[in-house]
Amino acid sequence: MHRKKILSYGTFGILMFIALLFLWREGPYVYHPARSHFKGGEGTARVHGFFSTRPTPNAIYYKDKVIVLMYHDVQPHPTDVKSLDTAVFRQQLDAMKANGFHWITMDQYAEFITKRRPVPVNAVLLTFDDGYETFYKYVFPILRQYHAPATNFLIVATVGNNKHPGLPKLDWQQVREMHRKGIDFYSHTYDSHAYGYIRISGKNKDRAEPMLMGPEDNKTLHHVESREEYTRRVMRDLDLSNQILREKIGNNRNILAFPYGGYSRPVIDICHRLGIQVTFSVKPGINSPGQFIGYRVNAGGMDNNPITLLEYMKRGAPIKTPIKGYNL
Repeated sequence: MHRKKILSYGTFGILMFIALLFLWREGPYVYHPARSHFKGGEGTARVHGFFSTRPTPNAIYYKDKVIVLMYHDVQPHPTDVKSLDTAVFRQQLDAMKANGFHWITMDQYAEFITKRRPVPVNAVLLTFDDGYETFYKYVFPILRQYHAPATNFLIVATVGNNKHPGLPKLDWQQVREMHRKGIDFYSHTYDSHAYGYIRISGKNKDRAEPMLMGPEDNKTLHHVESREEYTRRVMRDLDLSNQILREKIGNNRNILAFPYGGYSRPVIDICHRLGIQVTFSVKPGINSPGQFIGYRVNAGGMDNNPITLLEYMKRGAPIKTPIKGYNL
């Protein structure tokens, strides 16, 4: 009996030790990186303490890289699971500010990607998709309060279009006002933010994919686009979007966020022909110079946990699915 007790207590002790070790190494509440120096320059080391949430404003988590955060709708007390509560958005900004992250502009990001221009350590670019009116009503005042630059990707045909389905969109007066005060606006296409039956090169049959990715098989008209028709459609859409942004707010860069993050070799070739300097996917990760298709970390949605987001950012936003073959 005495021996069984010893074995039971021993087993329990080992399990407790393993559990505490796991929390020490992995738990989002126990992580705080610290600055360290390695041969050949600065690097990052991770120092852990039990259940500490102590801010680390002087830590270097990464350098010569940029994390791009992606948002959609942000409003108080949202009911859609894809929307983020403004209170949580403030928590994210407070956490980034307290832990030494530095917000940069799209111009800084584009120069970093295309020309290897320097960016601050722990650099972060804030991006918002779809041009919702809630951006003007709720997000813009918060960004002003935090002195945080940001970019909104507009579906240009929907700007000021009250007949467009879904959440109300921005109008050009709101866009101009925010642009004068430091918010950037770039293309989320003119009017190709949709899925269709797309014939992907090398595939035997059509499948539902974002409209930019390949020739459309229009089931209603019983017509499959030729490669030439597809190229004309996409070039017309993307070029019109950029033309209108130049006319309305004076853009001098062509930058695109792919709807639903969908891209293919043909649409990348079209982007190069149109002088589009930088594009964005929805794949999580961190960006280095030459990353033509940028990684973006989803920071929106009702289930977002600011502590988990901060932990992922402090780890340097590890890339899970590499984007290969599309560097500048």
